[in-house]
Amino acid sequence: MLMKIAFGFFVVISSTHQTFTEKVHDGSLNKQLEKCPPMLVKGRVQRAAGCDLVFITPDRTDHYLLPSSYTAANLDACLNNSVLAANLTELGNLAFNKDQLFVIKRKLGEIYPRGLPQEEIKKLGIILTVYTIDDISQWNITDPDVLAEAVQNTGSAAMTIALQSHYLKELGVLDATALNVIDGPMLCTASEEKLETISRTELRKVKPIDISACSQAKKGIIFGIAKHAFQHHTANRQTYYNMMKPYLGGATAADLRILAISRINMDYETFVRLNPAEVEKLSAQRLRGLLGRNLNYLKENESQEIVQHWVDSHTAAEVMSLGIGLRKGESSAELGTFPFQDLLIPDYALNNLASVKNNNLLSSTYIAVMGIILQYV
Repeated sequence: MLMKIAFGFFVVISSTHQTFTEKVHDGSLNKQLEKCPPMLVKGRVQRAAGCDLVFITPDRTDHYLLPSSYTAANLDACLNNSVLAANLTELGNLAFNKDQLFVIKRKLGEIYPRGLPQEEIKKLGIILTVYTIDDISQWNITDPDVLAEAVQNTGSAAMTIALQSHYLKELGVLDATALNVIDGPMLCTASEEKLETISRTELRKVKPIDISACSQAKKGIIFGIAKHAFQHHTANRQTYYNMMKPYLGGATAADLRILAISRINMDYETFVRLNPAEVEKLSAQRLRGLLGRNLNYLKENESQEIVQHWVDSHTAAEVMSLGIGLRKGESSAELGTFPFQDLLIPDYALNNLASVKNNNLLSSTYIAVMGIILQYV
């Protein structure tokens, strides 16, 4: 189709208007007819009022020279609405210029005053480039094949977004075709009810979906579908992990523990997309099992939210047990709420505290207690 359109544009530029539109004089009829394309020679006598050339008939609607043979005004006069409606696919594949396309658009508006049916939208081809976002808002596209065809022919990113957004608001099915056309961030704008209609069978067929822009609830929905879609790969944990990676942002702590046991060496890029509220439920042992050889990235990125969440929700001893140099932050607030009840202070130290009679003994006791406290920092 693209080759055909490109060649048509070349013809429009290189061919002379006189060759295709000059009136034939009686004295040189045969010579002039040799210069005219067959589509114009046949039926020349069928001219009617307003059409200076020849009416465009169905058998001529796919001729690549058609755009160079008719000006926008001639196209308006010589293309009947009935021929346009019956041959929209063919005309949508031709290299018309903008003025000609606007003529066709206006004619389609006359044919379908209540808006284009989706089966006609699929046939528009290059004609779709002169439709606006407001026009699209009036369409009712529920067929994923129509969506895919329309997106392929749109002339701008804004038009693509408008088509995707409008489709998600309608009753369109989210099958593999639609999911491959609608990118991740746009899919995240769909309602939770809409996302729940995605079947595990269709999800298996699609390219990986980026769900990072989704709300946590929507990530959970998509993860749940993916979990069932790829469950037959659980015997090979690495394969299962690779298939699930795009959707792990919706994983629960229980799901992460299973992956940790499998020691899949989760890369930090995937880890940072996990739900911090679920990660903080993991023990140091499970966190080590989850990241494996990539554990050191926690130290390198200790200021990031997900790392801080985990550190803040665990004891200093557990944080230090990772052995990568991570330390629990110290602040006056933390010291004020230090769990002294967890300290194992020997009885003799307590007895000494009760019978302190001089500063030397008090200092010794203070040092002993601080030594115990430092074990937990």
